[in-house]
Amino acid sequence: MLSRFLSFTLVLSVMSSAAFAAAPTLQHFIYINHREAGGENIKADKGLLDPRFSGAQIVYKWRDLEPTKDNYDFSAIKADIVYLNSMNKKLWIQLQEKSFSPRPNVPAYLLQDPIYKGGAIKQSMLSAPERDPNKPVTDDEYGWSPKMWEPPVRDRYQKLIQQLGREFDGKIAGINFSESSIDVGTENADGSTTFPQDFNPKAYVDAIGDNMRVLAGSFKQSTAMVYLNFLPDEWLPGDDKGYMRGLFALAKSLKMGIGGPDLMPYRKSHMAQTYGFFKDYPNNLVKGMAVQDGNLRQINPKTGKKNTVEDILSFGQNYLGLDYIFWVEDEPYFTNEVLKKL
Repeated sequence: MLSRFLSFTLVLSVMSSAAFAAAPTLQHFIYINHREAGGENIKADKGLLDPRFSGAQIVYKWRDLEPTKDNYDFSAIKADIVYLNSMNKKLWIQLQEKSFSPRPNVPAYLLQDPIYKGGAIKQSMLSAPERDPNKPVTDDEYGWSPKMWEPPVRDRYQKLIQQLGREFDGKIAGINFSESSIDVGTENADGSTTFPQDFNPKAYVDAIGDNMRVLAGSFKQSTAMVYLNFLPDEWLPGDDKGYMRGLFALAKSLKMGIGGPDLMPYRKSHMAQTYGFFKDYPNNLVKGMAVQDGNLRQINPKTGKKNTVEDILSFGQNYLGLDYIFWVEDEPYFTNEVLKKL
């Protein structure tokens, strides 16, 4: 009887050890939202010296990667890979096609050649979570989004993705687009939105899906990730046109990673739009989210208090099942809270 008990205990011990070993480890990356000339801010970043961070998620702008048509300049990415590898760290690329400032992130030729029909569309920044609500509204609070629904624009973007895949697949941890949200049009009294004549919500969503297929096909070894947070002309759960549902289903079929900006526990607007989809996304596929500017300033509806690092970790791991968290160095929160509590 004793031998049976010991054997059973041994089996339980082995099973527990195997389960522990197989459990995914949450990886933390520093999120760097711009790159200075020569990567000086990356080399000076003290957070990257911390062993708790596996690497850096760095924003690279389309206009910098393709200064002129078919002329690609990936020197910054190559230099950052060398630097991070020297520290035993990994690079994660955020391919920034949208801008959140008055200057577009698309190459100049897209804005100049009539075939691209303007190349980019203006979008508002006033509803962004990172915006300081105490800041007075100014006339330059807008950004730009490429007109991905125009086939010539999308074709140029996909050529960039394919070129990046040929150069860096297997050499980086992962790559993602910027967020799916786009703030265009005018909201009417009845809650509907009047969109610009040159914008079609369904065509915009279809373009995201088309770009997802190219990203997944170009990066087979490194993680290909799509950032999904909001979509135009749809507000879940009441106004469900199948846009978000369809993109999550497509990501699953492509075995892509899913991610998004603004990790804010239990935030009502996000719970309905994407957090529920994240929760139900298969755990064998990659999930990651970024803690961006202002996220630690927001109120947690569960506690009625400011978000804490513990709130974010618990929600990220236990509710969303994240594999990656990308932390912006938003001060004073990063030094006073993230580095002390992580």
